[in-house]
Amino acid sequence: GILSAIMLPFMGALVDCTPSRRKIGKVFTITLVVIQTIQIGTVQSTWRFMALLQAINGFVFQVTILAAYSYLPEIGRDIGEKLMTEYSSDYFIMMFGMESIYLVSVIGISIYYELGDVLTAQVAQVMNIVLSGFCYYYGWKFLTKKKARRELSKTEPLFLSGFLQVFRTASGISKHYGSSLGWFLLAVTFAEAGTNALTLVSVTYLKEAVEFSGTEIGIMFLIVIFCTIPGSAFGAWVTNKTNPKTSIKLQLVFFIIVNFAAFTTMTEPHHHHLAYYYGILWGISLGWFYPTESLIFSMIMPKGQEAELAGFFLYCTQIVGWLPPLVFTIMNESDFSLNWAGMHLNIYLGLAFCCYMLMASWSDCLEAVETNKMIDNDHENQGGSKVPEVI
Repeated sequence: GILSAIMLPFMGALVDCTPSRRKIGKVFTITLVVIQTIQIGTVQSTWRFMALLQAINGFVFQVTILAAYSYLPEIGRDIGEKLMTEYSSDYFIMMFGMESIYLVSVIGISIYYELGDVLTAQVAQVMNIVLSGFCYYYGWKFLTKKKARRELSKTEPLFLSGFLQVFRTASGISKHYGSSLGWFLLAVTFAEAGTNALTLVSVTYLKEAVEFSGTEIGIMFLIVIFCTIPGSAFGAWVTNKTNPKTSIKLQLVFFIIVNFAAFTTMTEPHHHHLAYYYGILWGISLGWFYPTESLIFSMIMPKGQEAELAGFFLYCTQIVGWLPPLVFTIMNESDFSLNWAGMHLNIYLGLAFCCYMLMASWSDCLEAVETNKMIDNDHENQGGSKVPEVI
C-alpha cells in the first residue's frame, strides 16, 4: 500500500505528459476486473497466489482511481463550486447507498441459502464484478479523451522525467501554493489517517471493551454506512451555507467530539445500546467528511497537472494510514486503557484541523489557482512550450 502510494505522483506526472489519460484508466480498469474475476477462485489451497494478486490489485486500483480523480478539477472549474458541491454529495450518497444494498444483499443471500464462508465470499465477488464492471464501463464511456497537459523535456528519458517532474511539482507547491494547496495536502494526510483508522480501531474496541459479537459488529457497521447517506446531504447543506473550508473544519470538530464522547462513555458491556447511537453519529461524520474533502480537492488544484496532483492527493490519503492502527495496537498490548488508545485518533484529526486553520481563506485559495505558476515557472526555466489547453 505504501509503495503504491509513493508511485502515484510519478504515475500522475507521466499521465499528464501523454494524451492517453482515458486509455490508461480503461486499461487499468480492465486489469482490475480481470484480477477480481480470478479471485473468485480463492480457497484455502490458492490463498498464497491470491494474496500476491491482491497486492498487485491494490496498485492497479490506485492508478484507476488516479485517472478518474484527475477529471475532478476540470469538472469543478467547468460547472462551478455550487454545482460541484451538489454533485460531490450526490456521488457519495449513491456510493454509500450502493454499499448498503450490496452488503444487505450478500448477507440476505448467505442466510437464505445457508451458504458457508467460502461460498458467501465467492457469491459476493461475482456480484462485485458484475456491478462494478457495469459502472466502470459507463464511467469511462462518458469520461472524454484529453490531450497531453504539457510536453516532456526532449533531453530527459520518460522514466527519469516523471521523477524529476514530481520533485519540481513538490517544490512548486511549497513555493507558490504553500498557503492553500500545501496546507490542504498536509491536512488530508492527517485527516485520512485518523478517519480511515476508525474502522480498524473500533472493531477491536467494541469486541474487547463492550464485548460485541461478530454479528453485533456487523449490525453496527451497517448502521454507520446507512447514516453516511444523510451525513453527505447534511455536509452539502453546511457547505452551501458556508464554504468547503469552513464546512470541513466544522466536520473535524464534530468528529473529535463524537470520538471523545464514544471512547469515554463506552467502557463496559452494559453500554451496548450506546454503541448504536454513536454508530449513527460516526456515519453522519463520515458522510460529511469524504464529499467535502473531495470538493476542496476539485476546486483548488491548479490546472494543467490534474493527474499528477491527483497522485499527490491519493498519496497523502495513504502515506500515514499505517500509523494510527500501529499506535493503537502498541497501546493495547502495553496495557494502556483502551479509552485512551481509541481517543488518540483525535490527535490526527486535531492536526488536520490546525492545518485547515493555517490554510488561506477560501476566496484566496480559489484566486490562487486561476493560473498555474508551477507550469509557467517550469517553461521559463526550461525554455519549453506549453500545450494549449483543451476543454
